[in-house]
Amino acid sequence: MPIRFRCPGCTGRLSIATRKAGATVVCPNCGAAATVPGAEPETAPDPEWSEEGDSAPRGARTALAATAAAVLLCAGVALVLFVALRKPGGREGEQARSAPRTEPQPAPAPVVPEPTSVARPAPNAPIGAAEAQPPAFTQAPVPQAPVQQPHAPQPQVVPQSQLSPQPQPAVPPVPQPPVPAPAQRPPLDRFGNPVGPEQGLARDGEFKGTKILFWCAFQNAGNVFFGPTNPLWKALEDKGFVVRRAFGRFDPRWLKEADQLWVVSSGRLELPAGVTPELLVEAMGLLPAGATPSGLTPAEYQFVVRATLDVAFSPRHALDERGYAAIEAFVKAGKGVCLLADDEPFTAEADELARRLFGARVSGNYHADKVAAVRGRGFTPAEVRRFGGQFEVEPHPLLTGVNFLFEGITVSHVGPAAGLEAALTASDGKTLIAVSKDPARRVVIDCGFTRYCHGPTEGTSYIVKTPGTVRLGQNVAAYLSGKGAPKGP
Repeated sequence: MPIRFRCPGCTGRLSIATRKAGATVVCPNCGAAATVPGAEPETAPDPEWSEEGDSAPRGARTALAATAAAVLLCAGVALVLFVALRKPGGREGEQARSAPRTEPQPAPAPVVPEPTSVARPAPNAPIGAAEAQPPAFTQAPVPQAPVQQPHAPQPQVVPQSQLSPQPQPAVPPVPQPPVPAPAQRPPLDRFGNPVGPEQGLARDGEFKGTKILFWCAFQNAGNVFFGPTNPLWKALEDKGFVVRRAFGRFDPRWLKEADQLWVVSSGRLELPAGVTPELLVEAMGLLPAGATPSGLTPAEYQFVVRATLDVAFSPRHALDERGYAAIEAFVKAGKGVCLLADDEPFTAEADELARRLFGARVSGNYHADKVAAVRGRGFTPAEVRRFGGQFEVEPHPLLTGVNFLFEGITVSHVGPAAGLEAALTASDGKTLIAVSKDPARRVVIDCGFTRYCHGPTEGTSYIVKTPGTVRLGQNVAAYLSGKGAPKGP
């Protein structure tokens, strides 16, 4: 049985199938929304939609047409204002009218008339879709069930862990330069210095045929300390140097065949009145172990003192003016000179030649007896202590392949001079080894020659029992031959 009812907008009679009871429909006459009432007991089945237009009086239709024309005029004005102003209230009104109505409640309340508005096309609708739809208007307030405003959908928050990474455009990797592997530390000797012929400033055989004249004014200097078994000679020969040792009177003619001159300074030693060399040696043997330098036993120190007095009280042939002039000319010719001094009075030749060549002085009597550690060699503080390092010094070409170096027992210092620079400072901060700044003058001044002294046993041989001296000697010879030294303009 169809359900027959009147449109609340135009009061026209409508009919619809019973299965549509309670649904909200649009009037085909005026487009107003209407709620289908409950089914009525009628007998004739109807199609889903049928219009009983002849049931309305003619006068009612005429009034309805006039009312519709007025409403259309008002709607046009409202449409213009809506487009011009785009007030948020209009959008909310659209949402309220487009929302589905809820079922009638037992106690319906009157509905407040809605503002006139024009329905907007759905999202993504083609242009002109709004004109194709019949405009929806509201008429006079009709008692209706309250409309329940649906909740606006809220955006769902997705946890960051559930988000899929967005695909990124493939970027070719930037080529990186190869990272060199960290250098392996070479094997070390018991003093912490690297082992191997390639570790110093000179390579084996590199200076083949280069002649070195090693001279000291003391006649007995070659008996013990600088005798034929001193390891320095063999170390220099490994690099190709040819060493000639000479003691006593100096002959300037020797320089014609030499490429380098090494001078061990001498001096006049005077003992206190009533003290003889024999008495002094006997007294050294009575010293307690803690009072001897460089870890020497009393017996070893007694031997060193005896050997020193044997040299100091031997005939001494000091340089004369002819000898000094020959050495100055040797330096000006571009040949290399190494001046070795120690504590006073063993500074004579080094002091005079430093004064003549650079205006500097060599003097002092500092009790050193410490081990220098060269900075930047990659040792931890614990390793420095383990290898006996007691103070730090800056790197220098003379210290190539030398991590730790004994400074000497009692030493002198090189005074300041414009033409000299420090290659090694002593533990008191003063210059222990100086080199010439002028490439045309190849000069090295070393104020601690005790470290080069050799004895018959390891305990009495400073060059054997202390760190770095052998390689230092090789580096000095290479430096005086021009390797690692300042270059000329």
